[in-house]
Amino acid sequence: MSLLMPALIGHRGVASEAPENTAIGLKRCKQLGIKWVELDVTLAGDGSLVMMHDETLERFRKPTERISKMDREALLKVDAGEWFSPVFAGEPLLFLDQAVDLVKTLGMGLNLEIKINPDLPVEALVDGVLATEGLDALQHGDRLVVSSFDHQALARVAASKPEWPLGALYEGVNAQWRDSLVGFTPYSIHTDFETLTDDLAADIRSEYPLYCYTVNDPITFKRLLDKGVNGVFSDRAHAPDLHALITHP
Repeated sequence: MSLLMPALIGHRGVASEAPENTAIGLKRCKQLGIKWVELDVTLAGDGSLVMMHDETLERFRKPTERISKMDREALLKVDAGEWFSPVFAGEPLLFLDQAVDLVKTLGMGLNLEIKINPDLPVEALVDGVLATEGLDALQHGDRLVVSSFDHQALARVAASKPEWPLGALYEGVNAQWRDSLVGFTPYSIHTDFETLTDDLAADIRSEYPLYCYTVNDPITFKRLLDKGVNGVFSDRAHAPDLHALITHP
């Protein structure tokens, strides 16, 4: 099987260099030669699809403000960059339609993680993703993987878009990992590296490409490559010490 995603994928853009899930982060990825990025999408109160990992603005020093109580207009007023560095002050939040357009313009690949907002219906989030223009074009260009920890969400994607490659996400992967693959067949398996044993890696790799998160140091990356892991999500996907370990494209 030819792999869609490379051995190093930018985690939330390039999270060591720029604020995560932002336009400036994507542009920095392009400058650094990162070919694929992982971004999070979640649901806001008005049905907007915003590129965020969390259901609150805690990352932006506003822990009591919940995304479910905000609309696109309110979210556009959020400073998504100052928390990372004053250099990025004023950087706005990114929305899915904008993110897709920018990924296409930059010629990159996208691992879109559907990040469930516990305050809002899963179906509305998934259906919003399915209706987003531009994702089909990325898929046709072999530049899209859609992932989620919520495997029922992935089954809903598969029911409408069976051609979309799906990444089944796990935290604390174990020998029963197949049991949750109901209603869809994944393209790849994505898991934390801490719980990945040699036997589990071999078991998963016997059926699917295997990717791990979040790997930022060369010692861990080398150990995972030796296990047969195909690639990792990294805040340092541009780093020379990580690229030096890759012996394949």
